[in-house]
Amino acid sequence: MTKHHEDAPLLRQRKGDVEWLIFNRPQVRNALSSTMEQALIEAVDAIARDGSAKAVVFTGMRGEKPAFMAGADVGSLAKAANPEEAIALEREAEALIVAIEALRIPTVAAMAGACVGQGALLASACDVRIAAPSLRFGFPIARTVGNCLSLMNYARLISMLGEAATKEMIFSAKLLGADDLLATRSIRAVVGDDEIDDRAQEVAEALTRLAPLTLWATRQALLRLRNHGVPSDCDDDILAACYGSRDMQEAISAFLAKREPQWLGR
Repeated sequence: MTKHHEDAPLLRQRKGDVEWLIFNRPQVRNALSSTMEQALIEAVDAIARDGSAKAVVFTGMRGEKPAFMAGADVGSLAKAANPEEAIALEREAEALIVAIEALRIPTVAAMAGACVGQGALLASACDVRIAAPSLRFGFPIARTVGNCLSLMNYARLISMLGEAATKEMIFSAKLLGADDLLATRSIRAVVGDDEIDDRAQEVAEALTRLAPLTLWATRQALLRLRNHGVPSDCDDDILAACYGSRDMQEAISAFLAKREPQWLGR
């Protein structure tokens, strides 16, 4: 997907039995805006209701620099100025990921370039991931905005990467490359940026030829096993402490001013 030909934040394309959802804000590396988030939720719901697609591929429109999704707009984080708004922001973001996980058909993430924050969470919710060498995946929040993830999102990453790799990724504040993810078996293959769309279509088509109930049942069973270990409403205090902190407000100001944040731990 290399041509930016429409202004909508999300594009849909149908290739045979495979539905493509393409993040279309290449000028900001496909950062997730509230408008794009709502469009994604509506598109996923429409695919679920229609029932004709047999697989879905998520990818990002590639401009001068390739990007899957470079996190959320900083403006949305800046709105989380108090604990209640912070928790509401997390719950809103959760709705999109839950909708993707609830699909009865296989999902594929075709990742090139920046796949950060909400983009990385979206990719972690997919069943199969393929990557280009340009991939940079992760959550550099310990050196950028100073917030945290919800317990459910930590569980998603542990399910994908393992606990040790998840902690190392957060504690190093570094982005992982395609080879790093391949080593954890988090992705199926690494292919060239100019090949990733064709490979994603091939992978999705192969999934459509397998027993759909087997794939659905396996995904749902694994989700239930994962979710069983995550108590509900047990992380409000953690989210409020980070999102409502002086550190996070300082980090957002520093980001916008292109300077290093001064951490105080409060």
